[in-house]
Amino acid sequence: MNYAIIGFGKMGKLYDRLLTVHYIVDQNPVPGRVYFSSVDEFVHYGQPVDLVIVTTPTNKHFPIVKLLLENGYNVLVEKPICLSSVQVKELETIAKKKKLILYQSTLERYNPLIKFLKENFKVSAIRKIISYRFGSKPEREYLEEVKFDLGIHDVDLWFYLFKKKIPWRINLGYGKPRREIEVFLKNSQIVKLDLLNKLIEFDNKTLDFSRSTVNNPILEMINQLMYFGRKMNEPWYKEIDVIEKSHNNAFSLPL
Repeated sequence: MNYAIIGFGKMGKLYDRLLTVHYIVDQNPVPGRVYFSSVDEFVHYGQPVDLVIVTTPTNKHFPIVKLLLENGYNVLVEKPICLSSVQVKELETIAKKKKLILYQSTLERYNPLIKFLKENFKVSAIRKIISYRFGSKPEREYLEEVKFDLGIHDVDLWFYLFKKKIPWRINLGYGKPRREIEVFLKNSQIVKLDLLNKLIEFDNKTLDFSRSTVNNPILEMINQLMYFGRKMNEPWYKEIDVIEKSHNNAFSLPL
């Protein structure tokens, strides 16, 4: 597969290490690589790639992704796709019309703890969920609203795991890293998932996934995306719409 990366920052470099990307687009030169200084330049030369990965700051996603789709490129976008559900819907319309991939990075879905939750607990057994997601504040050029920066992870899991059928309370903030989900069952038990340390507490037991088979969410996501293609597309605008309508850093997802 041939890949291109738009934005060679922290995430761009991570994708590059895993995929050995053919083309890099960034404002700063990348010595020894096939490099373009702008998306316009990349599109102008019509480089043949199977997937373009966009890792620029979110407030720059819309014009970049729109230009790529209009020129026939499949696109994977770092979360969230945009800060506006209207813009996301416009991008989805273009992708559908041109039969292209438009996928938002959903790495948390591939966390082994999330896989365990999905495989072992039925929606009908769950009463409610409370999550806590805290992390380092990104650079100023990136997002300043934590609900988009961090909240998108749990909002996506709410859609993915439960199809919006379970009440979910999200608590967000910048500070000491914390990624925890508490699942309250109807039988009064609580399943506690520590996504950061890969531990699950349930039924007076602790399941340690930190030493399980090597898990690489990016490679799993890319492999599935390239195998199933545009069938992987989802109505991402619905996730952004939920976040847009929240008013602070602790909010309940509407049923």
